[in-house]
Amino acid sequence: MSRKMIRSSLLCAMIITFAASAHAASAQSGKREFVGTIGASKIRMKLVNTPDEFLGSYLYERVGEDIRLAGAVSGDHTFYLNEFDVNGKATAKFEGRFVTDDWIEGTWSSATTGKKELLFSAWVLDGKGIPAADPNDQFSGEYRRVDQGRFDKDTATLSVWLLKDGRIRVSGDSTWIGNAKTGNVNVGGTDGMAGAQGGKWLFKSGDGEDDCRFTMRFSAGGLTVTDDNARCGGLNVSFDGTYRKTNPPKPRKRA
Repeated sequence: MSRKMIRSSLLCAMIITFAASAHAASAQSGKREFVGTIGASKIRMKLVNTPDEFLGSYLYERVGEDIRLAGAVSGDHTFYLNEFDVNGKATAKFEGRFVTDDWIEGTWSSATTGKKELLFSAWVLDGKGIPAADPNDQFSGEYRRVDQGRFDKDTATLSVWLLKDGRIRVSGDSTWIGNAKTGNVNVGGTDGMAGAQGGKWLFKSGDGEDDCRFTMRFSAGGLTVTDDNARCGGLNVSFDGTYRKTNPPKPRKRA
């Protein structure tokens, strides 16, 4: 082989090695693009999660100007992101958690307008653990428990999202009212994933002694919950019952 051919082969090998290294570095950086909403406003976010920091920027689609973000992710998958103006002054804060590896959710609070707080939700453009956005999706929606055709006085509400990976996310609240006048009222809330098994969906949230479990079966315009394990809230709180679909799903605001 001539020296010219050897040099050409070495150059090609170096280019291939460099391209592979660049791709690996990009993948390891964890840089991803999210789309979502703050309140009713559409946003786009670019975020990178390093071992020590959670960094990036976001913009309102109607404005189009990047706003710098910096924060951190905790071991329990919760995070915060401080928002800064062009002068480096903190103007707002995101606080939330990873619903899945591809979906973040929480609250945005302003530091300049009387602590105004709005719900936000955003997901990775090409993610799998995100809402399916299928027009023929028979599962997604907000469901409210009914008793003999009327909404139950012991209110229970479940929001359901079908995900692209085939799972269902379920988030909701339930209340048991013994005597409202004396304050004998217990509440519970849950948020987790359900998987399909033989025509039914098995829901689970939490681990060990504090796990919340129940079974869901869907019907036209509704669902039925059974087998609540009595670990989804206070005494007598249960998600068991029949539910009617009322609205699109919406995040549950956490205390």
